[in-house]
Amino acid sequence: MPADKLIIALPSKGKLGDDSDNFLARAGLPVYKPNRRQYSASIPSLPGVEVVYQRPRDILSKVSEGRADIGITGLDIVAEHSQDSADVMVIDELGYGRCALLLAVPDSWIDVSSMADLADLSLRQQESGAQLRIATKYSNLTKSFLYRQGISHFLLVHAEGALEAAPRMGYADLIADISETGTTLRENHLRPIVGGGIIDAQAVLIGNRRALRASADKLETLRELIERIEAHRRARQFVSLRANIAGESIADVQGRILANPALCGSKGPGVVAVASPPGTSQSWFETNLLVRSDLIHKTMQHLRALGGTDIIVTRPDYVFDAQSATYNRFEHLLQADERLSIL
Repeated sequence: MPADKLIIALPSKGKLGDDSDNFLARAGLPVYKPNRRQYSASIPSLPGVEVVYQRPRDILSKVSEGRADIGITGLDIVAEHSQDSADVMVIDELGYGRCALLLAVPDSWIDVSSMADLADLSLRQQESGAQLRIATKYSNLTKSFLYRQGISHFLLVHAEGALEAAPRMGYADLIADISETGTTLRENHLRPIVGGGIIDAQAVLIGNRRALRASADKLETLRELIERIEAHRRARQFVSLRANIAGESIADVQGRILANPALCGSKGPGVVAVASPPGTSQSWFETNLLVRSDLIHKTMQHLRALGGTDIIVTRPDYVFDAQSATYNRFEHLLQADERLSIL
């Protein structure tokens, strides 16, 4: 594998894997994987990138070890193992794969609905010589959260697979697990504790600070990746409105549009003269406005009131700002020697 290629690790399966592939495709960065069973791929529109597929937990390890330069995984995984990842930095939160790590108790626990109730139960258990048993895959996050809540008497039971069955099977009293909609908890007769949210998570782009510092080529490729993702996400906030408006001059049309500052576009209207056919009695001008998506109809009505016609609405693929806020933040983090801090 060429040393100057930016190696990105993507989730190999499951919802996070599908969502990550779809996210990149929507940003104009579709992954090309000739064979579904292959664990390597490419992004044709970004030839400086090499893709490797890994399990979400292994992605953090690969980035931490420098075997991958960047990767997409869950913030919950990064937060749980952050103490082992001195070189790992969170570059960007990607806005999909949202879920929460939370404490959930059996529906039959009618006297336990809040963290204060759980703290009281923990004390009663301690006085009777017993312990609260909590099944979880997230021992570090759960322990830190409970300590912050003043609960210190408990036993964490590390478990894999479906934790929702733990209380029913008798090897734990409650669980600390990831929930996206709460449906699985309800189906297993569990409910979240009020105030028991440990961390809100989502898909994040992570990188290895040491590996990225060492290669200008990788940084340049990463800059393009970050800027295209950022510009695509920004584009979802806007539409482009084009219309033909009759007028005396460019200045006349500009002035009439600008008379309503709230509906004149992000930076004002672009206006150019239209070459009308011979014999046309009116002078026509085309205007182009970049408009917030929630102002489509109001802006269209504003243009209509000015005599606008042939109004066309298109959605841009990208809207680049003067600078990339995400990349600027990344550059600052890259130069810092801080350990990863999530909570």
